Amino acid sequence: MRDKPKLQCTRKYDLFEMHELNRPLHDDPRLLASMQKTGFMPSSPIQCVRNGSGTLKVVRGHHRLTYAKRLGLPVWFVVDDTKTDLFDLEGGKQAWTAADFMRARAAGGNTDCARLVEFQKKHGLTLAIAASLLGGQSAGSNNHVRMVKEGTFKIGTDLSHAHEVVSLVEHCRASGIAFAASAAFVAALSMCLRVPDLDRSVLRHRIKLHGFIMRSRSTRDEYLKEIDALYNYAAKTSRFPVEFRAQEVSRERQRTFGGRSPNNKPRRMPIVAKPKKAGARASAH
Repeated sequence: MRDKPKLQCTRKYDLFEMHELNRPLHDDPRLLASMQKTGFMPSSPIQCVRNGSGTLKVVRGHHRLTYAKRLGLPVWFVVDDTKTDLFDLEGGKQAWTAADFMRARAAGGNTDCARLVEFQKKHGLTLAIAASLLGGQSAGSNNHVRMVKEGTFKIGTDLSHAHEVVSLVEHCRASGIAFAASAAFVAALSMCLRVPDLDRSVLRHRIKLHGFIMRSRSTRDEYLKEIDALYNYAAKTSRFPVEFRAQEVSRERQRTFGGRSPNNKPRRMPIVAKPKKAGARASAH
């Protein structure tokens, strides 16, 4: 029968080593202030397991151990060799964010999460946007954030849409659009780029020349209106209903299980345009 874990105390800080799957340490001023005031409370010991080399691997309590060493406090700990998953232990704690899980899983050898870390950092996207794009979906699907937490996130097989979206985001950033990587704006760009009859070259040209007319907004749908206005800014010919088509294609993709028709081929949407308005202004592109 296994011995019951016992509460112990030591100042031998080199007895402990950090768990390789733990999230990166960050400053916690409230915890530091608490430990400065009350010390290391024995009611909140760190949890360790034996690693077979004479030291103890910390499973829970990395920040408490770090501050105890900084303040010269004795460390209260228990050794519990119960086999468990660090992610299962931390998953219910509010302190662990999806980004914490992503980085920890990447550090633990999860290649999909490692690629996600690199992709997010390279393009300056939010985790939700980066995960949905790299998962092969339109920007903004929260399902992929849940997958990151659960350890089931996988890189999509077709990343053509992801590459097109981030390319346009970089073009917007280079054109001086301050909110180019904001979640709502990227989600709106993603919707627009799902429209097969949208002229990408026209959109890029308008962004470069007239991107300044767009204003920072709070929601995806508000940004759709901004992109629609930009695309049709001083149009020489009839207006193209960007917002309407983006919403229409989005609904069709939802209806056909991720954008594929029953025969598993991409469904081509019909071209819809509104009549030319009288007195429309024209100017050089």
